[in-house]
Amino acid sequence: MSTASAGIFLVVAFGVATPAHAQPASVQAEQLFRQGKKLMGEGKIAEACKAFEGSYRKDEAVSTLLNLADCREKNKQYASAWGYFLDAERTTRGDASQATFNRTARERAKALEAKLSYLIINVPAESNIEGLAITRNGLPVDEAEWNTDIPVDGGDYVIEGKAPGYEAWSTKISVAESGDKESVNVPKFRQRPTAPTDKTPDDVVVRPRLDPTPDAPPVSSSRKTVGKITIAGGGALVLGGLAVGYMAQQKWSEAKDVCGADLVCDSAGERMTGQELVDAARFRGNLSTILTGAGIATVGVGVVLWVTAPKKESRRGSIAIMPSVSPEGVALAIGGAL
Repeated sequence: MSTASAGIFLVVAFGVATPAHAQPASVQAEQLFRQGKKLMGEGKIAEACKAFEGSYRKDEAVSTLLNLADCREKNKQYASAWGYFLDAERTTRGDASQATFNRTARERAKALEAKLSYLIINVPAESNIEGLAITRNGLPVDEAEWNTDIPVDGGDYVIEGKAPGYEAWSTKISVAESGDKESVNVPKFRQRPTAPTDKTPDDVVVRPRLDPTPDAPPVSSSRKTVGKITIAGGGALVLGGLAVGYMAQQKWSEAKDVCGADLVCDSAGERMTGQELVDAARFRGNLSTILTGAGIATVGVGVVLWVTAPKKESRRGSIAIMPSVSPEGVALAIGGAL
C-alpha cells in the first residue's frame, strides 16, 4: 500500500469515528425565528406565534421577544402582547446599544393599553376560607391577583375554587377581545357533609332493639307464586304453539289449492309456488310442535311447584291437565280448584 493511500484511509476512518455534535440552541432558535417570519408573511398568525415562542425559549433574544409581542398583537391577544412589550422594555432599559428596541417596546406597550380587556375575580371575606385555591382555565391565580383588575386575552374562561372540606365551585365567563371588563364573584362555599363515625360516645348506652321483626314470607307462598307464574308462561307457550300450528294448516291448504289435493302441479310456476307454501307449512308445523311441547313441559313444572309447596292449612287445591292430540293440532285443558 502506498503512503498516499494510507493517508486517505486514515482520514476517512477518522471522519467516521468522530462523534456528531448536538446543534447549539442558537441554531435551533434561528431556524424557528425564520419559520415564524415566513408564517407571518403567509398570514398564518397563530402558527407564527408558536414558532416565535419556541425560538425565544431556545435563545432569549430581544428581537425575538419583540416579534413575539407583535405576533400576539396581530392575533388580537392584546394582554399577552402588552406583557411581552413590557418585558422587552425592562430587558433593554439602561442599555444604550439597545435604545431603539427599548423605545419601540415602550411605545407599543403604551399604545396597547387602550385595547386591553380586564377580568376581576372578587373574593369577599366570607368566601376567603382557609386553603382556598382559585384557577383560571386550570392555571393557578395568585392570591395577590384576587379583587384586582387583571388584563387578559379575549376568550372563554372557566373559574374554579376549591378548599379542603368544602364543595368545589366553578363558573364560566366570556371576555371580549378589546376594551371589555368582566368580573366573577366567588360565592360562600358549602361544607361537605361529615362522614358518619363508627365510634360510640362514652355517655351513650346502646340497647338491643325490642321491636319484633316481621316474619319472613312462608316458603309455601313463594313457591306457589313461582308455580303460578310458571303455569301461566307454559300456557302462553302452548297457545302460541297452537296458533302457529293453525297457520301451518292454512299454508298446507293453500298449497293444495294451487297444486291440487295430491300436490301434483301442472306448471313450473305452480310448482314453485306450491313448494314455497309446503316449506312454509312444514316450518310452522315444526315450530308449533316445539312451542307446544315446551309449553306442556313448563306447565308441568309449574304444577309440581304448586302441588309440592308446604301448606299451613289443610285445604288443598286440585288441578287436572288434559292434553289432546288430533290431526288438526294439539290442545291442552287445565282445570281444578285452587
